Amino acid sequence: AFFPEGGGQLPDQGTLGGANVLDVQETPAGICHVTDAPLTAGETVTGELDWPLRFSRMQCHSGEHVVSGLAHSLYGCTNVGFHMGENEVILDFDKELTPEEVENIEAQANRIIWENRPITAEYPAPEVLADLEYRSKLDLTENVRIVTIPGCDVCACCAPHVKLTGEIGMVKLL
Repeated sequence: AFFPEGGGQLPDQGTLGGANVLDVQETPAGICHVTDAPLTAGETVTGELDWPLRFSRMQCHSGEHVVSGLAHSLYGCTNVGFHMGENEVILDFDKELTPEEVENIEAQANRIIWENRPITAEYPAPEVLADLEYRSKLDLTENVRIVTIPGCDVCACCAPHVKLTGEIGMVKLL
């Protein structure tokens, strides 16, 4: 239930068995939860996400998909980097955008948010994936999770997202 750090998104926080979850990482052995107190091996514990933090990160990440999808479709930009900080989201594109292009992306992004479009995530069958056009920074071949915002973005992504673009709130590009 706790999202591990990855793809530019910070890990979830919350509690496991009363211990604070400080970090979550994906390792070859599985998902590793770093807590501020020991947990007993084999013991069943209850986990509780810090939901306001998780939701805020979902809003930011979904907003990033809207902006990156528009930059790609409108101006041929490829998102080559993404970082979500505590107070901002930083996007790196492979080309410079003019101030007018940035204003256009912001206006279009907020229109898409206002339209409250659905955001879906699915694992297409390999034969479907082979014919699907989607954004991805990696050459993926199996267990590819595709996040789709109709008319805006189709992208390989492992992170949690809001269900509707209206849940994003608004986008302000600086």
